[in-house]
Amino acid sequence: MNTTLVQRSSALINRTANPLAVLAVSLQQLADLLVVTSDAQYTRKPVGVIPSSLGGHVRHCLDHFEALCAGALTGVVDYDDRQRGTSVETDRIAALGAIRRLRVQIEALDESVLTKTVRVPSIIAGDGTSIETRSSLGRELAFVLSHTVHHNALVAAMCRTLGIPIPDRFGYAPATIAHLDQSECARSPSSR
Repeated sequence: MNTTLVQRSSALINRTANPLAVLAVSLQQLADLLVVTSDAQYTRKPVGVIPSSLGGHVRHCLDHFEALCAGALTGVVDYDDRQRGTSVETDRIAALGAIRRLRVQIEALDESVLTKTVRVPSIIAGDGTSIETRSSLGRELAFVLSHTVHHNALVAAMCRTLGIPIPDRFGYAPATIAHLDQSECARSPSSR
């Protein structure tokens, strides 16, 4: 399998400063991973001890990106309004199409939109109890990135089980990557 695409997106996410660009690059990482994944690997369930499929995790993450993009337009970011069981969950090509569409939407946004106030309704209990909070689109962008990293860590474990190549540090939190990079620089003879 070709790991070049996967390695490229890992390097890009480490060099990007614009928050919207980081969001787009995280989508590209998922796309690059799907390119080196077979249809059977994408839909296999369970994968080791994880009861879900790669497709299920990808769909779940993309639902959060969808909610964020909708919030940029409507002022409401509703993560609980998800589209379960769509073709994105069972068809890699559909997932790649959704990723392309979301990247176009994100790349069309101006960075000034991150200060926009949004409402965030959230179901907080199994009986449907919900609350609504106010946030900013920038804060919700940070949540979507953190949420995606969490799922990417699970996806990475699944990929290892399935023999799919993953980028270095795929599924690592940005703070962890920064810490590791700082630790490597401190140990480097050239930094003395």
